[in-house]
Amino acid sequence: MNTQLHDIKTNIEIGQQIFEAVPSNLQPKWAGVILNKFNKHITEIPEQIKELNDIIKKPDRWHEAHKQFGSIRRFLLDSKKYAPQEYVLLAESIAKITYNSSGKPAPFDFDSGYYIPSLALKAADFFQDESLEEDIKTTLLLFRGNKNLTTDLASAKEILLYHQIDDILWYDWDPIGINDLAPRDEYQSYTPQIFSLIKSNTDKMVIAKTLSKIETYNMGLAGNIEKCLKIADQILAIDMEN
Repeated sequence: MNTQLHDIKTNIEIGQQIFEAVPSNLQPKWAGVILNKFNKHITEIPEQIKELNDIIKKPDRWHEAHKQFGSIRRFLLDSKKYAPQEYVLLAESIAKITYNSSGKPAPFDFDSGYYIPSLALKAADFFQDESLEEDIKTTLLLFRGNKNLTTDLASAKEILLYHQIDDILWYDWDPIGINDLAPRDEYQSYTPQIFSLIKSNTDKMVIAKTLSKIETYNMGLAGNIEKCLKIADQILAIDMEN
């Protein structure tokens, strides 16, 4: 189904459909991936949002998101000129659904997650970057259209992991240094290879050498093994969190 950006921004029912298509155990991490799409565009990420991101990474810390919501709300009230405000409101909604996923008493409103799609795209509007909008839309719709994934948690985790690896290659690896100029799919042909290595429980050095080899033989660059080792660490950390 072709879901237009305008419809996601304005129709809360579509927001509900998008959110409810995400397996409940993955909702905080899915939302965290969306939040991280803005890292490259925001010069000073509020500490309260950085702390929320750390909480999202560890399910045994999800209950801390209730207090973190209060911290983010206070930041917004104290920083009325902060822009885009939708980015902070997005973080608030993500804090709410993260706490709700902890299973602790007194959850936030059941529809808190319905606003995530709209807020994410409205925040993206501020930067006037079509590639950011499309990237966010892709993440929003990762699970929509496949009802089986709501019960097949293993497959859903793999889809999210694949997307996170693709993000790391684009935002962090970016050996050519073109992720603010080139089409979003510039490195996507390498994602399956790295994903396959992760699924095979390959160690850090093999992943790093594979990335360095791609830099050297596919791109004609001088391979940067030190950076590739850091990228391998990032990818392995994501796999462990999932």
